[in-house]
Order: sequence, then C-alpha cells, then structure tokens
Amino acid sequence: MKKVALLLSLQIIAFSLFAQSYVDMMQDPKVNFYTVVDSANAYFKTIDKNKKGSGYKQFKRWQHFNESKYAPSGDRSNSNPYLASIEYKKFLAQQKNTRVLNTVWRELGPTTIDSITGHYAAGLGRIEDVYVHASNPNIVYAGTRSGGFWKSTNAGVNWQLHTTDTLPASGVNTIGVKPTNADSILINVRNAQNGTSHGIYRSIDGGVTWKVTNFGPSILNLGGLGSNFQVYKIYYHPTISNVVFVGTNQGLYKSTDDLVTWTKTINSGQVTQIEFHPTDANIMYVYDNQGGGAYENKILMSTNIGNSFIASATLSNNNNSTLFIATTAAAPNNVYAGSSNGLWISNDSGKNFTFKLTPGQTTRSIAVNTFDSMKIVSGYVDMERSVDGGATFNKATWWSLGSSQHAGTGSNASAFVNSDVYVHADMNILKCINGVFYGGSDGFVVKSTDNGLTWTRLAEGLGIRENYCIGTSQSNHYVSMVGSQDNGESIINQKGWLEFYGADGMESLVHSLNEDWIIGSVQYGNRRRTKDGGYNQDDASPPVSEGDWVAPLLYDPNNPMRLYDFTDSIYVSENFGTTWKYQGKATINGNLTQAAIAFNNSRIMMIGLGAVIQKSFNSGLTWVNTKNNLPSKTITDIAFDPSNDSVVAVTYDNYQADNQKIYITTNAGTLWKNITYNLGNMPINCVVIDHTPQRNIYVGAEIGIYVKAMADTVWQLYSDKLPNVSVNDIEINWGSNTLKAATWGRGVWENSLKNRANYPAIVRTTITDPPTDEKPKAGVPQYISSSIHYIGNLTKVYAKYGVDTIQLNNTLEMALVSDSTWKSLQPIPSQIDNSKIYFKVYAVGSNNDTTSTFRFMYTTKPFIYCEAAGTNDGSNLHIENVTVDVINNTTINDSFSYYWIIGGYRCLSFC
Repeated sequence: MKKVALLLSLQIIAFSLFAQSYVDMMQDPKVNFYTVVDSANAYFKTIDKNKKGSGYKQFKRWQHFNESKYAPSGDRSNSNPYLASIEYKKFLAQQKNTRVLNTVWRELGPTTIDSITGHYAAGLGRIEDVYVHASNPNIVYAGTRSGGFWKSTNAGVNWQLHTTDTLPASGVNTIGVKPTNADSILINVRNAQNGTSHGIYRSIDGGVTWKVTNFGPSILNLGGLGSNFQVYKIYYHPTISNVVFVGTNQGLYKSTDDLVTWTKTINSGQVTQIEFHPTDANIMYVYDNQGGGAYENKILMSTNIGNSFIASATLSNNNNSTLFIATTAAAPNNVYAGSSNGLWISNDSGKNFTFKLTPGQTTRSIAVNTFDSMKIVSGYVDMERSVDGGATFNKATWWSLGSSQHAGTGSNASAFVNSDVYVHADMNILKCINGVFYGGSDGFVVKSTDNGLTWTRLAEGLGIRENYCIGTSQSNHYVSMVGSQDNGESIINQKGWLEFYGADGMESLVHSLNEDWIIGSVQYGNRRRTKDGGYNQDDASPPVSEGDWVAPLLYDPNNPMRLYDFTDSIYVSENFGTTWKYQGKATINGNLTQAAIAFNNSRIMMIGLGAVIQKSFNSGLTWVNTKNNLPSKTITDIAFDPSNDSVVAVTYDNYQADNQKIYITTNAGTLWKNITYNLGNMPINCVVIDHTPQRNIYVGAEIGIYVKAMADTVWQLYSDKLPNVSVNDIEINWGSNTLKAATWGRGVWENSLKNRANYPAIVRTTITDPPTDEKPKAGVPQYISSSIHYIGNLTKVYAKYGVDTIQLNNTLEMALVSDSTWKSLQPIPSQIDNSKIYFKVYAVGSNNDTTSTFRFMYTTKPFIYCEAAGTNDGSNLHIENVTVDVINNTTINDSFSYYWIIGGYRCLSFC
C-alpha cells in the first residue's frame, strides 16, 4: 500500500511539473535545476530558438548563473536564496577590524553613450519600472533590474540618487509612490539574478534614505531554505489614502495603513499585474499568471477595493502565463489585455473580452493614451502602435540600429543620435501619463509625446550596466574592453566609452603592448577584433562549434600575439586571431567554462568544467586531472600566481553552507588547501593574484571584494564606496597598481591595489613601433616611453630587458623628456628576424616605493620579404643596387621604400 501511495505521489508531482512551463519552473525552487534545463531544452526544440524574443537567451543566462550554485545535484530546495546577504552581514558583524581603509572605488561607467562605432543596439542597462509625477513630469523615478533605484528632477535629462547601493540586494523591479506625496516611495529590493525579495523598503525623503518596512519575507514567514518569495507589483490606490496593494508569487496583499499591517485577499498564485478603474474607486483588476492555475486565461476584477475578486470570461490566450493589462480615463470601462497571442478589449469593466487581433510583436507591455482610447502602444522587442483602438497595429520602433529604417543615416553613431524610433530591445514597462507614453527597455528610459510614433531616450546618466567580463590593457591604464548583457562589447579609453558590438558581450582581451589591438566576444565564443582601438572591426572566431555561454579566451602572457580559444577543444592563433590552428581536444566532456595560463612558463595551463580541473604542461596538447582533494562543486574561476607558476587559486559560488569557496595549491594541483577562512559561505565569482611582494589575493563575491596577503589567514573587506552588487570579473593593471572590477548592474569600477595608492603609477608604456602584423622590424632599434604619475619625486626610472629569454638581464636608463613622460636614453638594440624581446619598466619613488609594469613582449618581423614566382639560388638576391641576403633575411643595402618586381620576385620594403 505504501508503494502504491508513493507511486501515486510521484505521478502527481510529475504531472504538476509537466503542467508548469519551464519559465514557472525556473522560479520554483522545489523543481530540480536539471529538470528545468531538460524542460527548457525540450521546449526550444519545438521553436526557432534563435529568433529575437524567443526567450532562449534569457534561459541560457539563467542556466549560466545558476548551475554553479546548485551543481552537481541540482537540488534547489535545500539552499537559502539569501545566502550572500546573510554572509555579508555576518562578515561585517564579526570582522569589524578587517576592513581595508583609505581605499575608495571610483566609478568608470558607462553612464552615457559617448560614441558608437560597430554597435547596432547600444544601451545602458535594464529598466524594470518607471514612475512619472502626474502634475510635475520633471520628477521621474526608475527601478532597474540590478542597479537599484534612480531619480531625476529634470524630466530624465540627468539622474541622481543611486542611494540603494548599500542595501542587501541591488534589484528594484517595482516602485509605488503615494499619490499625495511624491517623496513617499516604496520599492521592492530583490536579488538581481533570482528575483528573491528582501522586502519592501520605504523612503520619505524622495529616495535619499531608505528603511525596510514591515512587509518582508521574515515577517511573512516566507524565507529560509528552498524559498523564493517574489514581489512583482507595488501599487497605491490612486485616490484612497494609505491603501496599497502588493502582488507576489504568494498572492495579493492589501494594506489600508501604508504597509503597517495587511491582509491577504488572494491566497495563492502569481499576481503580476495590478490596474485600477480610472473613475470608480471601488474597481480594480489583477492578473494571476500562475501556469495551470485556476485563473489561467482570465482577468480578475474586484468591485470592493480588492477585498474579493471574480474572474472574467476566458480569454483565448492559449494558456500563455504572460499577459499585461491597461486602462485609460478616456474609456473608463475599458480593460486592455495583451500577450504574444493577441490583444483583447473589455467594454464592461473586465467582465467580458473581445479578441481584436494578434500584433506583429510579442507583447510584454501595453499602455493606452490617457485622453484618447484609440491610441495604443504595445510590444516587447519592438513597439507597435494603433491609432484605431486596436483594430490595426503598425511597427513603431526597431531594436537594431542596422535595420532598414536607419539606411542612409551614416554610421551607427549617427543612426543612434538621429534616430527617434530606436529605444533598445525588450520593453519591460509602458505607461501613459497625461497623454505622454513612458517606457523602460533593456537599454533606456524612453518617452513619446506623439503616441509612440517617435521616442526620446531619457536614461543618459544611469550607471546600470550588467557586466560579465573585463579585459584590461597592460600598456595603457585607461583602456579596457567590457562585455555586458544585451549591451554588447564596449571599450573605455581616456576620452570615454566606445560602443563596439551588440548582443551579450563576454570575454575580452587587449594586446599587452598595443592598446589598439583588442578582441571581444559575444555568447558562445564568437570573437570580434579591432586593430584601431574600436573604430573598425572584423570577425576573429576560430572554425569551431558553439562554445560555452561565456567561452574562455586568453592570450599567452609571454607572447600576446598568441591566442587560445577554448570550447570542447583548444584552438591557437599565432597572429592575434587572423588564422587558427587546432591544438587538441580537452579530455573533459563538454564545453570548457574556465581556463588560465601560467605567467612565466606559458606552456602550463589549467582548464575547468564543472568540478573537474585539468592541467597541461605542453600548451594544451595533452591534459591530466588535477582535481584531487577539491570539492565536487562547480569552479567559477582559476588564477595563477604571477610570481610562482605552481601556485594556483580556484573559487566556488555554490549556495551550500560548506565553507568551501576558495582553494589554493602550491604544487601545481597535487594538493589543494581550503583558504576560505573568515569568508564563511560567501559565494565567490572570481579571483586574481597581484604581483606585489605581498602577493595579495583578491576575490570578487556576490557582494563585495575581499583581499588577503598570500601568507595571511584572514580576509579583509575591500569595498569602500563599491555598491553591494555581484562582482563578476576583476583584473589588474600592473603598472598603475590598479584593480578593475566588472559588476552586474553598476558598471565598471577601479581602485588602487592594497597599500599601493601612493606608489608611482606607470599609466602608459609604448615602444617606437608597437607590435602589429608587420612591426617592429628587425634591425630597427626600439626606444621605450612611459607616462608616470607620482606625488613626489621619482628617484629612478629604468627598463630591464632580455632577448629570447624572460630573464631581464639588461638595463636601460630612462629620463624625463616632457611633463610625466620618460624615455629610454638608449634603445633596445636592433635584433635579427623573429627575435623575442621581453622588458619591464620600473619607477622608484622618493619613499623607495617601486612600481614595475607587466612583462611586455614583442617579436621582430622581417625587414624585407620576397614572394617567389620562380626559384632562387638560396644565396643572395640582387635587385638593382640593393642586395638582400635571402638565407639570413638581412638587407645589405636597404635604401628603398617601395617594391620591385625583378626576375620573378615581388620584393617589399616597410621602411
């Protein structure tokens, strides 16, 4: 009998999971992570997953950010979604004396779209909600998915008050503002990645300060293991004071005393939409989008201010759990409902609905003009507008700057500046305030004063980019490339930001000695390259199959022209991505997620996938397992110690309370040591080790950055002025003693290395001919120049170099030539073809505080080369008065600067 009951129970569970869409499963921690993945993969086999708006990218992002938290079992029911904030508060309480002082993080942005080169869909970040004051449109509030709450007092021209940076989470998806007082604001504070609510916070001073209200998961008894309490909507009643409604994944809550107390008027379901009748204070509408729920395909209406509800007639919505509703004072008894399956309109206050049509665009938002019910705007990837009450719709916006409507406008930059139909893809919220439409997309806050025909972008000034990775130049402190969700690859230099390419930006790198040579990536390892600092670009992808969502890409620290691309195989390029050669296949089954190369012997590599980590001593030709005593959890990063190739650190971000988040080996992986120490269970995303004598280790966590010296056993918080956001990637510029951080929701930040703020900063280093495909030439001496910032007097600046060895045994003195620029008194002597030159610059301050750069490297190129159309005698080639030694690739007489065709040879000079 017990077996029968158990079987019946399992069948019920299986049916319940089948009834749920994969989207619902994603938010339900009772469902195993891998069950969600299987369900999603099955669904995407039935549709065109590459179509814009299909939802596939959203699923892959979710998979990327969540698998490492729950692997290998996939069990989410035994994990606490508040783990990061709990551990952060615990760290602050217990480690009051372990905060690194006198170091302040500086925001690098972007907060504006400065310049667009190859980008086709530039934006700043994802907007979840917008509030505009009805009688003073200068007051605008914005809630962002992972960058907090923002405020404008001049109608969105400028933004200020990112005062939620210190709250326990960085997501603000819904804003409620008291109708009688715009300074009284309620926001839902939630985890950026999984949407779990930390409760509703209140400001009574227009967003300057915040305090948590009584409405939170602990008081509601909805927190703890396996929970995922979500708040979707906060809505004040438009005319009745202190009445506020909260739509959640646990039903609908109503408060009559401004959230001091509340009652639950819908006991279950997922209330994602709340709207009010424009003239009847007693009537309101909500939508419960729980798939398979009792109110699927229906709108709920209340005639007693939300105390009870009745369901509308069934809409032909094909069980689509996503549906959006709107009302308008121009037709107060109308209710508009839209989804990807169509548009329905009720003329009897939500009792019955009439199907109008299926718009050309998926509907994720809808709004109707306050004064004219004939004017409707709806959409998601793009916007459509109707001027006949929904009988017909016409496309109004285009998500890509490369679309046909931009033809003839010139470059992408001019298309962006001149376009009034570009609002960025994915409109998450639409509202109409006094006849003006406002929206929030994955790029901007926007508004339209002509019923959606043209749009103005308002979100310049919001620092809310969601970044995956950063690649930093070693030769120029000011240059980095950053990859972000939906806003592609962007380059920062001393002048500002260049928007380089679209899609989801991922791994990137900058040639260590040529700041203009940069490679970026989008999802699955597609590579884009520039050789002029981002103004022009080409494809640099290897001929491989699809890689991981964030596929690793590295350059050889001892030869930056040599790149390694990691999918389920390893490809190598000797010419910075122009051509690729198959190097070998990893013995790990699947697409690699992590890779690192040793700094000194760059034939040593480590790769990772899930809990497996392997090493190679021959540049990836063969691999051996080195997991040994590491945990069976997913590795999130691998970092070599620049001072010792046998020292490697790895990190974990799992949500298990195991105190196993950071490990290190001192013998190349034979044995690993847990160095989590006082960081407890804080999920860790990334790690880097600096080049200072202390060999400091820095880790980027789900909240904050932490540091400890190699020999220490206590971690210190290194987050002064850094927002409480997830830090996904960190890199070091050696010469400027700078740590750069890519955050998820607040853009890029930088800080000095620990105890190095006052050291000399070598901010830029170059040689006479920075490396390219043709330069530096053999036989051409190379002078070294460096720009150095220092408060005080530099007592000595010099360079050390080696030829065909990383041992830098030769010294060149350097002298100040102008302002802060120092130049070597003598050049690195000229060398023959294919000589490998290594060098560093050193700056010694008056306090004996010495800074050294990265170890730069270049290879000398042939001064002249010949393409034979016939044969030669293998000796000397005589071209008029010029003699070329073919065997030794040297020029006996090099007094020409153009090419000749003599005796079947095409001979070139690059003087």
